[in-house]
Order: sequence, then structure tokens, then C-alpha cells
Amino acid sequence: MSLIYKEYSLDPAAVDRISADVQAYADRLHMDSRSKQRVRLTAEELLLRIMERADRPIEVSVALGKQFGRHVFRLRYGGGPFDPTDSGDSPDSDEILRRLGYFPSWSCRGKENTVSFVLADRPKRSTVFYILLAMIAAAALGLAGQLLPEAVRRSAIDAILTPTVDGFLGLMNTFAGLLIFFTVCSGMTGMGGSASVGRAGRVFLLRLIGLSFAMSAVAAALVLPLLRLDFTADTQGQSAPFYRLSRMFFDFLPSDIVRPFQSGNALQIIVIAIIVGTGVIALGERGGRLRALTDESAALFQRVVSFICALVPLFVFAMLLRLIWSGEASMLLSIFKPLLLVVGSILVFSVVMWLLSSLRLRRSPLWLIKKTLQPFLVALTTASSMAALPLAMETCEQKLGVDKKTVSFIYPLGSVIYMPASVVYFTVLSLSCAEIYRIEVSLSWLVMAVIISTLTIIALPPVPGAGLLGFTVLFSSLGVPSEALVLVAAMDIVIDFVDTGFNVIQLLFQIACEVGRSRGPDRRSLRRQK
Repeated sequence: MSLIYKEYSLDPAAVDRISADVQAYADRLHMDSRSKQRVRLTAEELLLRIMERADRPIEVSVALGKQFGRHVFRLRYGGGPFDPTDSGDSPDSDEILRRLGYFPSWSCRGKENTVSFVLADRPKRSTVFYILLAMIAAAALGLAGQLLPEAVRRSAIDAILTPTVDGFLGLMNTFAGLLIFFTVCSGMTGMGGSASVGRAGRVFLLRLIGLSFAMSAVAAALVLPLLRLDFTADTQGQSAPFYRLSRMFFDFLPSDIVRPFQSGNALQIIVIAIIVGTGVIALGERGGRLRALTDESAALFQRVVSFICALVPLFVFAMLLRLIWSGEASMLLSIFKPLLLVVGSILVFSVVMWLLSSLRLRRSPLWLIKKTLQPFLVALTTASSMAALPLAMETCEQKLGVDKKTVSFIYPLGSVIYMPASVVYFTVLSLSCAEIYRIEVSLSWLVMAVIISTLTIIALPPVPGAGLLGFTVLFSSLGVPSEALVLVAAMDIVIDFVDTGFNVIQLLFQIACEVGRSRGPDRRSLRRQK
């Protein structure tokens, strides 16, 4: 079926008309409200990039329709080769399109450019749904398998379940180091080489990173009195804690460039990535090709890991079934205490940050929560930061007084770097697992738990299932058995919603405070209520 094109002279009014047409088409497809917002924002972002490049109104042709069984948005324009899906000197702003979930394709023949993307008219079920389904299936089959002879169950464990679990963990460990390395490099070179971020933007992002470390350390200090940990490692001598701590810091430095990737040493990999990223930034314009290479490599390994993460429900099924048939399922009963500690810690930190932000803005807490409530509820009920992205950016612009250009880079990049609820989740759960599996804990172990939890969250890409990858890296570094990943999968069913919602609202708190610090919020926009 051929598409019917409409001609426009691209200006701000035309952008509004085209965006309205896109949303109207999405209405006819009966897409949910969040998908409609994402579709409209994607089309609008592409049009604005094209319009900003041209020094005069440019003629464009826009088509919306069904082709080869898929509903598509297609845009044609002249003026020589120009790819609006790549912002060039501002790679951080491309995070908008990536996190929206729509991946526009660009091509150029002669002087005519074509950009298109497929509209998602069928909402996909989340990874949490399939994990829950896998756990139910494993529990049912595990109970039914009790009727089988023990020898049959043992054979199934040795021949099928254990190789499946080990194979999945092997895949995760194989690509985890490369993914973390290129993600950190890409983030550093993108932020360091982008003029649009500016000094104030970099200071703000560094402040978010520092705040994440602080929240991780405070979370560890708060839950320590509630846990029964084995501190025998620090009772071997008065100098032992200091020796171990200093030794740990020196162990951060890799002895060669290959061994950290072979052993999966996340801290050494991140150190290598920081050093390489700093070198690329120092090259200036000569490092352009290297920056492009790191960006493409990060995108490649994100896609590879997303394929592997699609197997997470199968891994959870095999792991849980192995626990049941091995008679170790009672370990799952220990999930309730970590669950309460994690949720309680996230709530405490969120309330504290809410009150502190209100105090810094010199506004009532009720005023601030009204401004940020809508994107929080979307993230909380969908467990998807991507679903809340359009509404959160709209909140920043219209309710918090942040200009559109600043929002375009500071929110998407901030949502990747600053995930305080996730940092608290990783830190508290790692300490809880130390209690459950009776792991020997020392001062250096605690420091390492704080550092790796924070750095892993910052380095992880926004792909479904990346949380399990992060815990795989964290547990491997801290000596936590892989069986603890079943606890993670079970907790994620609840924590994923809480974690996502409070990540979003705490980032909005920080953006509001940053605007108030720099120039004060736009009082006219702040007075507008929805």
C-alpha cells in the first residue's frame, strides 16, 4: 500500500500541525496515552532538528499510513544530506530518541533525505510479566516433579538445568565487561565533548553522581544495625581493616588491560574506561572518530545484551526449578526482610529529599509534590521510565520553568546517571545477601559494596533486564552466590515499580533545585497548575 504525502513549509506552526496529525493518527490506532506522547515527541524532535539546521523555511513531505503491515511515519526533505537522528556535536541529546523507544532510520539519495520510524500499535508486555510467569511455571513443575524419582530429578538438574543456568551466566559475564567499558567511555566522551552541556551542566551531573555515592553510603550505614553480619574479618588484628582498605584501593588499578575483562572485575574495567575516555576528550577534534566508535560500540553491546536479557525468564525458570528439586527452595522465604529493608530505605530517602528540596526552593512540600506527581504516578504504575519520559520533560519545561534546550539534554542524561532508588536497592540488597548467605564482611567489603553498587548503576544502559546484569556483576565482585539472583528476580516484581517511580520523582526534585539555584524558577510557569 503506497503512502500519501502532505507538503509543508517547515516552521514552528507546521511542526505543531504535523505533531497534532501524528497524535491524531495514534488516536485512530487506539494506542495508549503514553505511547501517543512518545510518538508525538519523537516526530517533533526530528522536525525541530531539521528546522534548526535550515537558515530558511524548508519544504518537507510527511506521510502517515500502513505499509507492509506496519504503521509508519515517513518524512522527506531536500537540502543535501542531513541526518536528524544524529545530533552530531551533542550525542547526549540523542538519548531522547533512544529512551523513547522509537528508532528512526535515515537515508539519502541524491539531495533527498528520508526519515521514518514504525509506530508501535501493540503494547508489549514487560519483562516483569514474563519473569512472574516463569516463576509460576517453575513452582508448578517443581511441585509436580516431586512425584518423580529422585534419580530422575537429579539427572534433569545435572543435564539440563545447571548447564542452562551456567550458560546464561557465562553469556552475561562475557559481555558485561565490554558493555560497561563502552557505556562509560561513551558517556564520558559525549558529556566532555559536547558544547551544549556547558560547565553548569557538567557540574550538575557531577553533583548527581556525588549524591548517588552519598546515598549509597548512608543507606549502608542505616541498615547495618538491622542486619546480623559476620565481621570476623576485621577482628584478626587492629591493622587488618586499614591494610585491607588500602589494599582494596590499590587493587582498583589494573595490572594489564586484558585480565579485568577475563575476570569480570567491574571496578578495574570502569577505571580503564575512565582513563581511555579522558584521553579521547583530551584529543579534542582529533578524537572525533574515536568518539563515534565508542558510541557505536556502546549501541552494539547494548543491543547484544538486550538479546541476552530476553532470556532472563528462562534463566529464572531454570534457577528456581533447580532450587525446588534440590530441596533448597526454603531459601526464598528469606526474601521478606530484604524486601522490607529496600522499600523502607527508598521511602525514607525519598521523603528526606522531598523535604530538603522544598526547603531549598522555599516552597511548601505540597506545592512541590503537586508539580511532580503526574510523571511519578506514570512511572510508579508502569515500572517504565521511558513511559514517563514525555510527561517528565513536559513537567520540567512547563511546571518547573526549565527551558526546552536545557531539558533536552539534562533530563535524559540525568535519568541515566542519577537513579538514587536503584543505588539504595543495590546497596541494601547486597548487605542483606551477606546476612542470608553468611558472607564474611570487612570494612573493605562494605566500601567495595558502596562503590560497586553506585558505579554499576551509573554504567548500566537503559535496556530491559539490565538490572539482573548489574546484580550479576555486583554479586560476582562481592562473593555472593549466583543463587541469590533468584531472590533478585522475585524482588524485582515488586521493587521494579517502586524503584522506577522514585527514581523519576527524585530526579525532578534535583532539577527543580538546580533551576532555583541558577536563576530561580520561572514564576509564571510555576504558578500554572494542571
